[in-house]
Amino acid sequence: MSNYTVSEIIIIQFFCFVFVLNTPSLFNFIITQFPSFLAKVNENRVELKKFYQFICENNPLWLDYYDSNTETIEEKTIDINETNETNETNKTNETNKIVEKVQQKYEDKYLEKFKHFSNDFYFTELEMEEEPKEYERIKNLLEKQRNDAINEIQEKLLKINEIEEYGGILKDKDEDVDKEHMFTENINEFGIKHILDYFSLQDDYDENPDDIDFEELYIKLIKIKNNLDEELKEVTMNSFTDKDFKDMARKSIVDKKLDKFIDNYILEHTPMGNIYMRYNNNKGSFEYFSNNTIPYRYLEPVGRKYVMTYWCKPIFVDIEEELKRAEIRYDDDIKKKAEKEQKEKEELKNPKNSLARMKSYNKDTMKPMSIRPMKNRSSNNILPPQIKASIQNINQTTEKQLLKEKANRYTWEGRLSDFCPLKKIDKKVVNKNLLVTYADFKKIQQEQQNKK
Repeated sequence: MSNYTVSEIIIIQFFCFVFVLNTPSLFNFIITQFPSFLAKVNENRVELKKFYQFICENNPLWLDYYDSNTETIEEKTIDINETNETNETNKTNETNKIVEKVQQKYEDKYLEKFKHFSNDFYFTELEMEEEPKEYERIKNLLEKQRNDAINEIQEKLLKINEIEEYGGILKDKDEDVDKEHMFTENINEFGIKHILDYFSLQDDYDENPDDIDFEELYIKLIKIKNNLDEELKEVTMNSFTDKDFKDMARKSIVDKKLDKFIDNYILEHTPMGNIYMRYNNNKGSFEYFSNNTIPYRYLEPVGRKYVMTYWCKPIFVDIEEELKRAEIRYDDDIKKKAEKEQKEKEELKNPKNSLARMKSYNKDTMKPMSIRPMKNRSSNNILPPQIKASIQNINQTTEKQLLKEKANRYTWEGRLSDFCPLKKIDKKVVNKNLLVTYADFKKIQQEQQNKK
């Protein structure tokens, strides 16, 4: 800035003002009216061009302006150093010449800018301050749930161990013991009472003691104990790391942020008409209002504009990238299948494996019955030649069938007349008197009468 005069600095500041207010016509007027000033700016035109491009890419109102205007600052200032009085008119016409641009398909709108756009969420200062608090809350909650689960399992195991230890029950059955000898042959009153309490069978035992099989109940008790031991090991080993807590806290902040996007709209003009779009986090879908049926290929550019406008690119699925990943997985599966078949062929060629393989005598004993086709009743003869020519052979696959695991969802919510950005005001929030119940009202009246 030291190379510029005060008036030129004011003009530069005015440039910034023009960028912010999104007034391209005023910007073009300044360029044509101050050629001497642009001669000095031409020395640093690269930096000015980068600044201009940065403003266009980061201002949601200018998402497509930089790409649609091919007359950039560099094109307007590149020949200013060579100007002279003789050819000044010609060079002015050159700089103002309209460059014809190839018409871009609407399906590819915002595509190039979307690929270079940041793949991160934008968080406010309040949201960044909320993340550590959410981290501590989630960490304390999960650790408490884990400790409570461990204590609950240990209490159940303690009850079963007390029944085995003080109830006169054999823990391990000896091989020399007769088959009729029971685990619970020497069960005492303590064992009887606690087994009945554990399975809530005390009332049934009081009515008819002979109907209760303590041997069977004890076998069930041992199965429950084994399951509890496995569950205790699993809960003890599955502990969360610090990274897990951070990821959960970030996901919680992102979900809270996305829940507010139901109130964030964009307006876009498509070849099929205007469209309002918002994002519903509960449905995981982009909702839109339009008077016409909008095809999926036109909804994709609107979705790109939405995520770039509100800096939430991760919620948008790039179909091209998904297809590339699906193709890679498809090729890997084909490669693994070929390696497996090759390995099986090599095993069949090995004589040791052939001798070790048992012959199955029951195999192929039941051969499928061959059905003789009726004369002039084959499917080839039934169909006319022109239809048979149009049907593809289902046994031949000419191209890979790739399954898209992810895709953007779009939901039509109604016509443009149904769209209402205004939210209903909860009168109870504004007027606290509406929260007063009839009982509270009578109580207030009684208190007023008592004061009198």
